[in-house]
Amino acid sequence: MGNYKIKVNIEIVESEEGVNESPQEVGEGVFEFNISGAAAESIDACEQALLSTNYPALRSALAHHLETISKKSSKPRHKRGFGS
Repeated sequence: MGNYKIKVNIEIVESEEGVNESPQEVGEGVFEFNISGAAAESIDACEQALLSTNYPALRSALAHHLETISKKSSKPRHKRGFGS
């Protein structure tokens, strides 16, 4: 079994999209949380938004990783012999 690399990418960019009440999943292990301009200027609000977005992204990525590992280890091995 090989080694694994864990990568985290956080982007905070200005957006014209509407504000969300909570983080929204936009892809496997990828979540977005659109916050207000006022919240973007508050260190406490930004920190809370980042933490709120981080948790479901981590859980989703970890679940996908473990599912992939489980599928790899459950593949049937072919026995060598007559007719194989």
